[in-house]
Amino acid sequence: MNKSQTISLADVRQIFGLLGEIRELRGDPAAWRLHLLSRLNALLGAQVGLTGEMDLPYTLDRMRPTNPVDFGWRGDQERKAWREYFSRLDISDDPTWQVIYPHVGRPLTKFRDQLMPPVHWYRCEHVQRYRRTSGVDSFIVSQRPLSWIQRDHIIYILRGWCEPPLSLRHQRIVELFHNEFVIMLQRDLQNVYTDPWPATLSPRLQQTLHLLLAGHVEKQIVARLALSRHTVHQYIKSLYRRMHVCSKAELLAKFLAKPPSGRMVFDIPGLPRVPATTPPAN
Repeated sequence: MNKSQTISLADVRQIFGLLGEIRELRGDPAAWRLHLLSRLNALLGAQVGLTGEMDLPYTLDRMRPTNPVDFGWRGDQERKAWREYFSRLDISDDPTWQVIYPHVGRPLTKFRDQLMPPVHWYRCEHVQRYRRTSGVDSFIVSQRPLSWIQRDHIIYILRGWCEPPLSLRHQRIVELFHNEFVIMLQRDLQNVYTDPWPATLSPRLQQTLHLLLAGHVEKQIVARLALSRHTVHQYIKSLYRRMHVCSKAELLAKFLAKPPSGRMVFDIPGLPRVPATTPPAN
């Protein structure tokens, strides 16, 4: 087998690193969905990512995504053209979806050239009208059934127009990621944390909160936790959203200005012991 088409150890490490980061953001669905797309795009050298769920069963001409998120458009015009494609709610003229549709409710991960030869692809009116206008071309589509909520989870990754096509190696990366992601989703995300207070935060978010309260800036937190700047930035944004604040100053004020009387303590190895507040009574 051509080594360029196999998954490397570095690929596997990045896949499971991404799964861990998503798990840390599990209480903030908007954050982990965007993080999923941005990291997968980077791993695959892709431009645009889309994700969401489809209620089962759905028909080829009536597809209404739930929790849709998109990322990576070069401009508003490209995104608008793509949204027009889906707003018609009739994608029966998309030749690839006609191949995908029989697999509704079943696992599937395919790249474009497995669904249609390139020579036929570029002759399609759909491709010229919507794909080219949106500035996207080669893609990987992956779906996995979420049996406990009767939905298909969809990941759709696209490269820019005329960029080198996504390949078998990229398909295998997405396949491994999606398999492990759904296992994690079923195990850990069915009962996501909704309480915004520290006792319910994941360990990484607790660590990030500890360091912010100790006065560390983002760059210092990156070094202390040995994570990427992008990942730490996402953790901080997630904390702001969950704590209903817009800045570090507001976050500090929330915890330090007037601590409530009820308190409990949690410990994280290697970090200072910091009291965690409990929500004030209504």
